[in-house]
Amino acid sequence: MSLLKNWLRASVAAAAVVAAVLVPAPAQATPMADATIQVSADNVVKVTSANHDEVMEASRTKLVILDFGAAWCPPCRQLKPVIEKLAAQYGGRFLLGEVDADVSRDLLSRYRVQYLPTLVPMRNAAELPGSRMIGFRGETALRAWIDAQLAKG
Repeated sequence: MSLLKNWLRASVAAAAVVAAVLVPAPAQATPMADATIQVSADNVVKVTSANHDEVMEASRTKLVILDFGAAWCPPCRQLKPVIEKLAAQYGGRFLLGEVDADVSRDLLSRYRVQYLPTLVPMRNAAELPGSRMIGFRGETALRAWIDAQLAKG
């Protein structure tokens, strides 16, 4: 009987962990002026096929960095909190567009993304040539890369 109880407790605990991972916490978002995309207070937006055009419109006034990643990708999970922190620290100098590779496969094809994570800098609805960052090499390298993209205009 105690073996059955232990198994049930472990099952309940595992279910709770899975639910916590799979059920996203509600994000507080504010609408961007004259656009339908929802930008968080930390200058982060979830990009899908549905709102891609609006995000590209935002790239006409500021740098947009598309972050292609997936929840199952270890380097993506390392990159995500760091780049979100930098998006907040840079105070609106760039907009971070997070693209879930499992949800928006059409965007992966459109941008010819082959590896995760991949960062694609966008300005005036076009990719800055030769500027992709593939993988995650740490906060210092990421900060230097962002500064270089911002310097391009």
